[in-house]
Amino acid sequence: MFTRAEKIELVLVALAVCGLALWSDRLPFSLELGSALAIGALALLGQGLMRDLWLLNRQRSIGGKEVKHEELRCMCLESTIGLAGVLAGVVLTAAAVTLRVKLAAWFWPSAGATVWIAGFLIKDVVIQWSPWRLRRVKDHGSILVRWR
Repeated sequence: MFTRAEKIELVLVALAVCGLALWSDRLPFSLELGSALAIGALALLGQGLMRDLWLLNRQRSIGGKEVKHEELRCMCLESTIGLAGVLAGVVLTAAAVTLRVKLAAWFWPSAGATVWIAGFLIKDVVIQWSPWRLRRVKDHGSILVRWR
């Protein structure tokens, strides 16, 4: 069903959500929309970064076995969504959109759980653009991205 690494990631997500629940009274009760989008996107990108660092460490620890590289015209869905969210947040902030979002105490753990579970579910999905499709590629860090 789940690999050992996936089980560990789910436990870490649960611990992070519990941490947000414990600290939610110390977190802001309102944010500008741009900031809220950027924070969520950075949480998603941070999760992917931690996973990628773990994968690199695991590859190094297996003794330098040759990793099979596949060439694709694609981009990681998790990174694409994260980058789009950060850019949207920056654009909203730069455009001086001051729409404030009021946040209840339960918002922070709920948002954390939503973002990190979504990140877990899409971690192996890439957007391939030639031909166009979504494709599941396990541990796709070994893919050589080609733009043409």
